[in-house]
Amino acid sequence: MMRAAKLLFSVFILSFLSSCFEEEQFPETPLIEFESLKYVDTEGLDSLVLSFSFQDGDADLGLNDDVNDLLAPYQVYSVVIDAQDSVVFIDDGALQLPLYHAPVFIATLDNGQIARVFFTEEKVLFSQTDNRPPFDCENYEIIDSDTAYVVRNEFYHNFHIQFMQKRNGNYSEIDFAEIFQSDDCELGNFNGRIPFYDPNGREGIITYSMLSQLFRLSFLDDTIQLRFWVYDRSLNKSNVAESPDFVLRDLISQ
Repeated sequence: MMRAAKLLFSVFILSFLSSCFEEEQFPETPLIEFESLKYVDTEGLDSLVLSFSFQDGDADLGLNDDVNDLLAPYQVYSVVIDAQDSVVFIDDGALQLPLYHAPVFIATLDNGQIARVFFTEEKVLFSQTDNRPPFDCENYEIIDSDTAYVVRNEFYHNFHIQFMQKRNGNYSEIDFAEIFQSDDCELGNFNGRIPFYDPNGREGIITYSMLSQLFRLSFLDDTIQLRFWVYDRSLNKSNVAESPDFVLRDLISQ
């Protein structure tokens, strides 16, 4: 089952202001730039609202949650299989090598059950040896009460963001799970999906809202910088944009 955040959740709002000018030429690789950051108190939770501008020459920025955008190359993860196309679990004995990984389509049925379809015809060579690591929630997924070996897909989320803490002039990424001594891999994961609305949307402003219980508890008085990037539908990665340094307490008081 897809990992669910336990102590936080994030939502996003898209404010899509697009314009199209025949004479302007934009790069096919997305170009993004920080615009603004504000704090909103939402029913007792903290909400950081990030706005950034984008330019994308082929207007293919955005993913939806329909069937096409849950298939490869936008799947949540790929499952590791052996040479006989059997799913590899953490406690399997001898495996038939080599190992491959194959994309997975995940759907919720009308009865609420989760269905998974493994596309073994699209498998890719993964390892000539049994390279299963010890259990962690990054490399394993619970499938039908068994712990399956998986490969997470970088492109499932088309928006990625890091919270950087500044100390003595140096930046380091905040590890929320370490702060709260949690084994929840989703803790502090504010990556998400910017939806696809406008096939002519070659430039505009995107507003991305992150709602959480963690911000005040983690860095109320620390100096923080946000670093973020996007992928378009062609899997082109944008530049990494940065917010100015900020202190959350100062944002709250504005």
